Amino acid sequence: MASNKKVRFGIIGSAGLIGNYHTDTLTKGEGPYELTAVCDISESRVRNQAEKLGVFGTTQVSELVARDDVDAVIVATAHPLHAAGVVAAVEGGKDVLTEKPLAATPADARKLVKAINRKRRIGGIHYQARANPSIRKARQMIDSGELGRILSIRVTGSFYKSNYYYSLGGWRGTWADEGGGVLINQAPHEIDLMCYLAASSAPAELVGRWTNLYHDTSQVEDFASAAGVFPNGVEFTLNVSVAMHADTKRIEIFGTAGALTLQDGKFTRYVRYEKDLVDFARTYAGPDPYAAPEVHDQPLPEVGEDDPSLIHKMFAEAVLTRKKAKMLVSAADGLWSMETINAIYLSGYLGKKVKLPVSAARYDKMLADLIANARSVSRPQRKSEEGMAAR
Repeated sequence: MASNKKVRFGIIGSAGLIGNYHTDTLTKGEGPYELTAVCDISESRVRNQAEKLGVFGTTQVSELVARDDVDAVIVATAHPLHAAGVVAAVEGGKDVLTEKPLAATPADARKLVKAINRKRRIGGIHYQARANPSIRKARQMIDSGELGRILSIRVTGSFYKSNYYYSLGGWRGTWADEGGGVLINQAPHEIDLMCYLAASSAPAELVGRWTNLYHDTSQVEDFASAAGVFPNGVEFTLNVSVAMHADTKRIEIFGTAGALTLQDGKFTRYVRYEKDLVDFARTYAGPDPYAAPEVHDQPLPEVGEDDPSLIHKMFAEAVLTRKKAKMLVSAADGLWSMETINAIYLSGYLGKKVKLPVSAARYDKMLADLIANARSVSRPQRKSEEGMAAR
């Protein structure tokens, strides 16, 4: 195709916080794309937005996906609505880029991916943290063997929220409308990075725990943790919360030859061992019972400039070339974190270890029970003009 060819995007959920982020990227960024249509449930907001941007506007998803000047659709609604938006887009013959996470339940997430594959469309997910140059460099170091065999990964994340955040009303903090709390709303990026860096897959099994420590205007969890193992043998621990504040977002990767630490998306430490940990453990013959290989701090890895529009650019290239490998994150990749999130919920609910993927029917039964027995919280009526912010 000609090098000046552009992908024409329509956005579903365009007038919310995340929708506006995508409109800004497509109209202000430089890439093989352009914005041609917007869609939102608020007629006044979408009308004003369309007039401002000089594009077509509608409140009807069916009208947007039927347009000849739309090649691909971005689904920027709340995650419980992702599956419906994605299915509508691919049934309309459009390629689709959805926001994170894929959905609220394993049934919807799997349905979404199957629909993309059945219609042979290009399907991606907007896990933009993977575009971070430090994350890409870390993955490169893992793949090259620079850290030796990866033994474990430890991920923590704090996304403090007050009661006021939940008291705003709408879908936040309810089992019926949000389908969960910190795990499914704030932490998917960190969980996706854990899966991506550790194994490029979901874990094989895990044990999870979640609870609400003190947010009395929310029904859902404000703290969650999990431990488990990936199919390649890499162990993991995860700790995420909207109740904690001192900690931020940290990823620690431990290999037999070295270790990496990333804080808030940037390298903060890189060490290498004088001798491989496994070799040392098996060959050291004394006399010190506490001996260990010397640890040598290394210069922090050099990385390039961050490109906030990289996901959009690579997705557009995949659409133009019809090559899925051009995407940075496919919708199928999005199943890794989705299956992990769902497994943590089910494990915490059952109080025991679970294997992945979990039963969709068993998960739906759990969610129905949580909805039926959720504590009552006082909420003002949400105005449609508030949009549907992901965080």
